[in-house]
Amino acid sequence: MKKLFPLGSLLLLLLAGCSNHYTITLSNGTQLGTQGRPVLKGGSYYFKDASGEQKAIAAGRVSQIEPASSSSRGKKSGFLNGP
Repeated sequence: MKKLFPLGSLLLLLLAGCSNHYTITLSNGTQLGTQGRPVLKGGSYYFKDASGEQKAIAAGRVSQIEPASSSSRGKKSGFLNGP
């Protein structure tokens, strides 16, 4: 039982690390929230938006992609109920 707790804790930590949220900043300053890391395929970034829908955006429109925890919040937001 004592060996099972550290193993379960490690598994939980690993699973929690897989569901990161990212912020895509477009060239016009708009920020879009994503569920998971955007993937570049054929000149477009594919991602799930904040509501879980699959979306694509041209790579030329993207100026920055970063984890949501380290992104700065701008005036223009891709979230419907933004700050």
